[in-house]
Amino acid sequence: MTINEHSILAKFEHLYKKMSKHTYSLLIVKNKFNNVYNFFLEDVFGATWSNALGSVLFSDLDAYKNVLKKLLASGLPIEYRGFDN
Repeated sequence: MTINEHSILAKFEHLYKKMSKHTYSLLIVKNKFNNVYNFFLEDVFGATWSNALGSVLFSDLDAYKNVLKKLLASGLPIEYRGFDN
């Protein structure tokens, strides 16, 4: 596991707390300007805010797949942005 993978998953574990009245979702943004996939945990409790989890380089596709697989196991809904092109 790369440092980026470990960092993203550790931040997710730290920030994701199942609490009543809180709704969570994952957001993955394909940042074409910096050639990275950015991962966010969105928290809704009256207002919505995004917590940055980290990023993985486009060239490190295996790390992207590993992180995505582990985040999908959480069962949270995922939104993708910037993947249309």
